[in-house]
Amino acid sequence: MKRKRIGGSTAVTLMMIGVAVVCYAGVLDGTRGKVTVVPDKAAADKGEKEFGDTLSFTNGKFSSAFFLAKGFGPAKYNGETEENEAEFEVEQTSVTNGVIDWLGEVRGKKFVGKLEWKKKKDGPALTYNFEGTKE
Repeated sequence: MKRKRIGGSTAVTLMMIGVAVVCYAGVLDGTRGKVTVVPDKAAADKGEKEFGDTLSFTNGKFSSAFFLAKGFGPAKYNGETEENEAEFEVEQTSVTNGVIDWLGEVRGKKFVGKLEWKKKKDGPALTYNFEGTKE
């Protein structure tokens, strides 16, 4: 079997590509931000209101101060980073209040994203957008 040798500059380029995108839990650890969470029109029509929240990433887990008070404990998140940007997704579950799916980005000092809250007992799925700043 013949082995093909990769030249030095090609190997360095491949290594740089491999480092450009990092995807794992814990990539955002130490990140914290204050956001405003705004219901979309359908959720607002159901009586949902805008609220402030603090999001944090610690030890591979994501936490929302607002939803912590509603029984949604810290949950493992998945993150991906590129130059000047990071993306995250997480699912939080509460025994009494359902499931929340978060999908967000951190760009420089800015947090943006959306969440969908599927309430228990055949409640509606509510969609919110969030935006804020990294502390």
